[in-house]
Amino acid sequence: MNDVMLWVEKYRPKTISECVLTDDLKKTFQTFVDEGHIPNLLLSGGPGVGKTTVAKAMLNELGATYMMINGQRNLVLTFLETRLRTLQVLSLWMVTVSS
Repeated sequence: MNDVMLWVEKYRPKTISECVLTDDLKKTFQTFVDEGHIPNLLLSGGPGVGKTTVAKAMLNELGATYMMINGQRNLVLTFLETRLRTLQVLSLWMVTVSS
């Protein structure tokens, strides 16, 4: 069971030239790779449009190491923390008002 890989990872494009992009986008991302510098980027779009693929392809071409962080998970945690603080403030306010 060695070398078991998800199909999507096995066939994911490894370079910008392999990515299915418009010519303008391909040229822009390839310029970043050629210059050896990726600026701060905010890639947006729905699931399956290629945000992760493009990012990984640029990093692979540069030979960079990277760490994947699921931003959605972080947003959920932030939401829950905010909600808990709100509930604590409300319960404190209710105690103050009823006293």
